[in-house]
Amino acid sequence: MAARAAIPLAESLAYNTNLQRRFGLGDVELGPLPPEWLTYVAALEALASTEQRLDWTKTFYVTAPDDVPPPDRRAFSCFSCDPPDADGVVRIHFSNRDSADGIGPLSCAKMPRRLAELKAMFAFVRKTWPAARTVQGGSWLYNLDAYRRLFPAAYGESRSPPERVRLRGTSSWDQFLDHREAVKPDLRAAFLRKIETVDIAAPWRSFPLPALRVAAPIELFYDLYEV
Repeated sequence: MAARAAIPLAESLAYNTNLQRRFGLGDVELGPLPPEWLTYVAALEALASTEQRLDWTKTFYVTAPDDVPPPDRRAFSCFSCDPPDADGVVRIHFSNRDSADGIGPLSCAKMPRRLAELKAMFAFVRKTWPAARTVQGGSWLYNLDAYRRLFPAAYGESRSPPERVRLRGTSSWDQFLDHREAVKPDLRAAFLRKIETVDIAAPWRSFPLPALRVAAPIELFYDLYEV
């Protein structure tokens, strides 16, 4: 991307990967690139091979601080939500925090756990933010029946590709990892094939599973989870 778009490697990595977030160095949109990030990229540029760059990236990651979520985001195990915006829109998120037993968090056996988390989260939303009107999400996960079944049907049915996808988060990149955090070989191979002809104006279209946007009235969630 840096070569084809004729932009510095530091800028390409900041906007086209989520490494800066993974390194706990914040978001490029919220301020200038931190000096630690520039140190990482300068060393990366001096290396000659992909293997050397990978080794340096892993070394840097081990010593980097953890990614810290926004201070106003509220977590309920695998799910979390942001406070409603000026239009009453609540954005929800998902992270794998339940696979230590070797079973994925979206398995049928764990569906009651996920529904309990959602019930607790929306009970909190209704009590804390009564002005909330709409629930919105954006992720590759909405391609999966195992994820959509946790929500009101109208929410999943509303899915559509957004006009633009931010590659600095997890809405696209996490599709390459299974619940053990191992790379999925089929998706990896599909991505590497597509990236050969990447559209530099829309690189998110190279991902095998597109990030999808969904939205529905919050009352549907209150009704489904009985809160």
